[in-house]
Amino acid sequence: MIGLVLVSHGKLAEGLIDAMQMIAGEQEAVRAVALLETEDIESLIERIQQAVNAVDSGEGVLIFVDLFGASPFNASARLVLASPERPLEVITGVNLPMLVELVVQREGMSLNDAVELVLQVAPESIRRLASIKGLERS
Repeated sequence: MIGLVLVSHGKLAEGLIDAMQMIAGEQEAVRAVALLETEDIESLIERIQQAVNAVDSGEGVLIFVDLFGASPFNASARLVLASPERPLEVITGVNLPMLVELVVQREGMSLNDAVELVLQVAPESIRRLASIKGLERS
């Protein structure tokens, strides 16, 4: 089973996991890493590495981060780039719909298929109330 690591500013990753498990039930091989306000990048990389090791069954680990270009992304990217032999991927802009969809489908899924799934679900999960059929405003 693909492992999942969520890395975020503050407790966002923990909250997303809590909400995802409320919807989809308790999940295996999922960890949160919260960037602490006073933490340096090396310490963050070390904690992400520990989380990756904890969820890696050999089928790959998908690391979700909150913001592209910010410290959680930079630390995750450095870890992935330093481990080219290891099946790791980083996805930015984590949201609840992509997590829920992935955990209900990830059994037997390859890392590449998981990446494609979340990239498809992410934009589909963003809607404007006024544009929902039958609710258009003039």
